[in-house]
Amino acid sequence: MDFRKAFISSLLTVIVFVANAQEKVLIKGLVFQKGSSSRIEAVEIQVKNTRNSVKTDEWGNFAIEVNIGDTLLFSKLNYEDTERPVLAKTNLIVYLTKAIALNEVIVKEQSKSKQQQEILDGYRSKGVFYNGDPPILAYIFVPLTALHELLGTDANNAKKFGNYIQRENAQSMVDRHFNEIVIRKAIKIPDSELVEFMYLFRPKPEEAMYWNYYDDMNYVKKSYAKFLQRKKQRLTP
Repeated sequence: MDFRKAFISSLLTVIVFVANAQEKVLIKGLVFQKGSSSRIEAVEIQVKNTRNSVKTDEWGNFAIEVNIGDTLLFSKLNYEDTERPVLAKTNLIVYLTKAIALNEVIVKEQSKSKQQQEILDGYRSKGVFYNGDPPILAYIFVPLTALHELLGTDANNAKKFGNYIQRENAQSMVDRHFNEIVIRKAIKIPDSELVEFMYLFRPKPEEAMYWNYYDDMNYVKKSYAKFLQRKKQRLTP
């Protein structure tokens, strides 16, 4: 009799485990470059041994439907592949290590702003001085240059790059004020809530532009209080 009970109990445990393993869940997460607060876009996240895959957006966010027990493979050119098993329905924060490249020694010595300036200087050498957006006076005093800036391919590319620099620098500024380290200094937050909190309450560049350390702490504390209030309202029938 005891043997039959033990057998049935073991069988039920196996059934429950298999059922859980086949449970479809939506996993959300963020992908960062290891050792920094820089988010990585266009990282491919694939459920191993399947064709199910997605890519991170421009802010490093992703969402993918998986089964409990699946393994996610994170990959991107110039980064080392990383695998993460899905053991429960919990949001993920993933850090990718940058692969060593032949030109890394040179690039490492250059700051982001210096690299950006070098690219802009390259456009200057091609006669692009206003990043594709010449002022009105330029049409009066240097009309040929103004027309070249307005119609030329190099000028158009310079304008796009200038816009990219503004967006990139603005988001890098936000990352300095709102990242995992800052958040964990300000509040005690479970890992299961961190990704969703960072996604929902990421400040806009114009909000964080003049913040100091105390502003960072204050924003995180107030935002987390709102986050918990919303969560409570969702759970209240």
